[in-house]
Amino acid sequence: VAPSAALREDSEALRERVDATATSLLALLGIDADPISSREHILLANLLASAWNQGKDLDLAGLIAGIQSPPFTTVGVMPLDTVFPPKDRMVLAMKLNNLLAAPGFQNWLKGEPLDTANLLYDASGKAKGSIISIAHLGDAERMFFMTLLLADILAWVRSQPGTGSLRAILYIDELFGYMPPVANPPSKVLLLTLLKQARAFGLGVVLATQNPVDLDYRGLSNTGTWFIGRLQTERDKMRVMEGLEGASGGQPFDRDAMEKTIAGLGKRVFLLHSVHEAAPVTFETRWTMSYLAGPMTREQIKAVQAQAPSTVSTTASGANRGATIASATSGGMSALDASAPTHAPVLAPDVP
Repeated sequence: VAPSAALREDSEALRERVDATATSLLALLGIDADPISSREHILLANLLASAWNQGKDLDLAGLIAGIQSPPFTTVGVMPLDTVFPPKDRMVLAMKLNNLLAAPGFQNWLKGEPLDTANLLYDASGKAKGSIISIAHLGDAERMFFMTLLLADILAWVRSQPGTGSLRAILYIDELFGYMPPVANPPSKVLLLTLLKQARAFGLGVVLATQNPVDLDYRGLSNTGTWFIGRLQTERDKMRVMEGLEGASGGQPFDRDAMEKTIAGLGKRVFLLHSVHEAAPVTFETRWTMSYLAGPMTREQIKAVQAQAPSTVSTTASGANRGATIASATSGGMSALDASAPTHAPVLAPDVP
């Protein structure tokens, strides 16, 4: 679907969306494409930009036709047939056609169009919560979905006026693989952009993971509030210690004392590091009655959706797996992640 007119006028935002869409689509085909050197990426990006700049939608069928007969004859200053000969373009078109013809891909062609505003608010403008489960998808499909999701949320964010209050929250349960410290998957630049810019537009971003070592340090440095629970490996402890020391802003930092505090955290006890607090604080979560039995099956998700369609949007398959407030990426929403407790905290500075 072509971006809105407001987003098309923002050349940087449009370029980010084009690059993210092209990269995620090629990843779905099993092609590791570099935006600068990959001719497949360059071709798809130019096709998307050409259509979207005119306000035209471009589906997979149109993309396949565009690959065979592009609406332009040059790429940069060189002839298109020199950069990407017709025979090689046909190979790419066949891969996309096979993807489109695959029975398992048909679910992606059903459902409502991806629209963050519709998933955050109902027709009357009342806020609602949307929960998306992608646990049943393969790794390539998860990355494809997450890239489309984050790109659409970023586009929605940039259409909002600046504010100091909270408009919405994006919560991702288990961030592993989407913002790694070394690799550059298509979701990474979008997440980093949201962490840097979204707060000014009223979007809060909550990220949960059991392994801090799997997070890019730039993401940690742009996170204002950390909830740190028991860490299982020395590498995770070192990453957290480095992050805390770097976030101290030149203030005195007792590394030995902090290591002892983190090592001594018990069950349901967390260390709170916040840019709004003078020093880290330990607290214990409240005991609550919980009926969560583990990850939900597809049948259970459908039952919940049927019972409360106006309050909770759940999608296990289909093309509208996009914008969410909560996105369960792997093991479901039932576990209490060490880095982001879901119960309201009770500050208890006297907890060892």
